[in-house]
Amino acid sequence: MDILTERGAETLRDEVRAKAIFLATHTAYSYIETPKDQPASVDAFLVRDGIIRSVVETKCRYDCDYNKFSAQYESQWLVTMNKIERARAIALGLCVPLVGFLYLRQSDLLLVQSITDHKGMYVPDITIKPTRTQATVNGGSIIRSNAYIDMSGARAYQMFSVEA
Repeated sequence: MDILTERGAETLRDEVRAKAIFLATHTAYSYIETPKDQPASVDAFLVRDGIIRSVVETKCRYDCDYNKFSAQYESQWLVTMNKIERARAIALGLCVPLVGFLYLRQSDLLLVQSITDHKGMYVPDITIKPTRTQATVNGGSIIRSNAYIDMSGARAYQMFSVEA
């Protein structure tokens, strides 16, 4: 599994940081993770008052700051379309929104964007196209159908000190 490598462990630390940033400003929520040593279809659930409120897809970009994301990538978050569709189906089955967490390590910034509403309808603009991307967190290359999610309307969260 990719998570068992050095780069995978780094990604896991970044996800812990993203979670901490979100929970620092949303204290009524719990971020319930799926197993990180298995290829789960979703990364987590946001729970409040004992009820699942959202399904979460989390991605961490270690090599990108907010300025680069905005300028070079035009605030477009690239996610494998298959991953979005699997998460969307789970959210739809639970009648909750699918929410995207994009953590930009170099800015220590968490962008949060509703990807679908509770009826499975896409919220932001999404462009789908086949592109060559990195196959896994550990490298390689693959051509697959990818979603480019407009994050220009995402909520931004930042925190300057936290115990992770």
